Amino acid sequence: MYQSRLHVTNGLVSLALDALSGEVLEYIDEKAWDNVCKNHVRECSTPLEGVIFMHDGEKRFYPPRYMHVRRDESMRPQISVTEGRAEIWYPYLMTDDGKIDVSARVEIVLPQGDVRTLWRLELDNRTDCEVQKVYFPALTGMWLGETWEDDVLLLPRFAGWEVKNPSKKLASAPPVIQWKWQEYLYEYNLGEMNGAKDARGAYAVELPYSGPASMLWMELYDPAENRGLYMTCRNAALRMKALRADAMGETRPGVGMSMVHKPCLGKGVWQSEECVTALHEGDWHWGADEYRNWFASLERPAQSKHIPDWFKQSPGLMAHYDFQYQLGGVVHHFRDIPMLMRQAMDMGFNHLLLSGWHEDGFDFGFPHYTPNHRLGTEEELIRAVREAKDMGGHIAFYVNARLCNTLFEDQKERVGKSAIRNRDGSVRTERYGSGEAPFALLCINDTDWQEHLAQTVKYLTHTIGADGMYLDQLAMAESTYCYHPGHSAHAGDPAAWNQGYDRLLTRMRRDYGEDGMGLIFEGCNDAFGPYASGQLITTLGGPFVGRKPEMYRYTFPGQILCDMMNPRRHSAMRPEHVARHATEWLYRAFVNGMYLWCYDLEWDNTFRRDPEQYERLQKVVTLRKKWLREYGQGRFEDEAGIVDQPADVLARVYAQEEGLLLAVACERGLRGALSLRWTESAPNAVAFTLEGEEIALSASLQDGVLTLSLPDTELAVIILR
Repeated sequence: MYQSRLHVTNGLVSLALDALSGEVLEYIDEKAWDNVCKNHVRECSTPLEGVIFMHDGEKRFYPPRYMHVRRDESMRPQISVTEGRAEIWYPYLMTDDGKIDVSARVEIVLPQGDVRTLWRLELDNRTDCEVQKVYFPALTGMWLGETWEDDVLLLPRFAGWEVKNPSKKLASAPPVIQWKWQEYLYEYNLGEMNGAKDARGAYAVELPYSGPASMLWMELYDPAENRGLYMTCRNAALRMKALRADAMGETRPGVGMSMVHKPCLGKGVWQSEECVTALHEGDWHWGADEYRNWFASLERPAQSKHIPDWFKQSPGLMAHYDFQYQLGGVVHHFRDIPMLMRQAMDMGFNHLLLSGWHEDGFDFGFPHYTPNHRLGTEEELIRAVREAKDMGGHIAFYVNARLCNTLFEDQKERVGKSAIRNRDGSVRTERYGSGEAPFALLCINDTDWQEHLAQTVKYLTHTIGADGMYLDQLAMAESTYCYHPGHSAHAGDPAAWNQGYDRLLTRMRRDYGEDGMGLIFEGCNDAFGPYASGQLITTLGGPFVGRKPEMYRYTFPGQILCDMMNPRRHSAMRPEHVARHATEWLYRAFVNGMYLWCYDLEWDNTFRRDPEQYERLQKVVTLRKKWLREYGQGRFEDEAGIVDQPADVLARVYAQEEGLLLAVACERGLRGALSLRWTESAPNAVAFTLEGEEIALSASLQDGVLTLSLPDTELAVIILR
């Protein structure tokens, strides 16, 4: 009897594969009896597709389907299904131009008693072309439950991003504004994250790791059904990869999800790491717990040396990018540093970040990392840093981790030796601000550039006297292929970006003093997070709707995230639609336990020209310092255990060695009561408010649910013991 579908199950989940092509036709949550593959999108291939660089350019490749096999029997895949296992062997894959001499072997395992399915892929490339990218597992046309409209897609973009109704939103063009700050012309997306239309007609978001993808997992979940679909890759080597999500639009609903591998495979065989999908009960926290538990099995460096005690007790920093700007404007000199520290201390901070301190200034003078002669002498800088530290302050310097100005004659040799080369041998460049200077992207796998960065950090900390450092773009910039033939550290492996930065951070660690160093870098990434004191996620810098930093914060609660704050008035650096939400972002950063990154730019972005927000920031910082001093960081547990809370109230739970800490906020004022699960006897409940008051709260315990009255304030820390 002809069998068109081949089924494999473990009783919890099941798959159905097309018996001729191997396409994934069903992916079923057996408990809910829900097949999440609800739309078989013809233009998108399962279970894999990819990109091969051929003599006439890049081509999309994919497995053959019915008519391809009918025309050429040699392309027929071999498919076998046994208990809990399916295997597919494709003797040939194909492009739109026809079959290519690349074969693929797919293995899917459904372990007994487990909602996780395990996927592996082997490619054998017998051509002289390069298989650059592979999307595997590639699933398409999915939603959970009755309708796609209530699904939520959670992606680890810049720590976390959620897209509600992704079938619609990924394919929607949001409004965009432009905003001018000095010579910079920024674009701000005012809507949720959207995809870019690709050759398949799908609107796709592809997040490189490292880069915009801070972790290598994503989740599609349905809050109404309390069920989710999780996808990850067991990327133990923390290699350069990506995540892809896509949709065809709400008229053809469903979401595609793929892991993106970057084998850069010439002639030979490549095997993927084990990839995991899971249909599970619960929301995205299930996926975060699963990923965290796996990541803990990796041998990563201990983090303690990278978070000095002073950093753990610090509420945040003041950033000064106004020493020398890109087009040469000078606002401050080295002699001003003690005065700037006093201004920061008036607001409750004792941590300064200095940018534009080096020759030729910010966003132009990279990598001229010596003291700017227009601002003072090296000795004046050393003296000013020492004076600021004698006041109880801490100083960090900005260094860009990857840019070199190609206009500098003295950097021509560095560009030739260290710059990232494209496949055709050209130097990869970017422009910032006025766009006058093309910056070469320097490859971190070039040993000379890596050593130069490490020596720059050593110079600033050991000679100048800084006890902190900020490496811009390190984890934020998109991981990049490099085809430079002279870079021996990644010879034959264009996708070794992450391994290069791992070596840099390991190299830098050798030069730290006993007290460690307050290291912050731009971006957020689990591969580099253990090396950092803080990671800058920049919630204000991108689209306004959908940011969810709680995704990373919950997955890695022991790591500190930094986020930018903004004044309400005189916000030249940020657009009006951001400034209007200044208090909302400040309160959200507080309850999420963020390290507050505040700019103090004369005339451009300073709280000192916004008296109301200045006072509010002072109060928030005072309360945060009390929290850290008396109760420590705690373990961030997001909203775990919260049963009910008033609308618009932000509430986060922190586990303590004894009891719990709750951080709660509402810009319009806290009112009513909050309830959470509680398994012990009724605790004492005390609130510390924004106004500096200590208030005993009424607490009632009934049937394992503790109900707390909320204090009459906008922001509070509640201690339950």
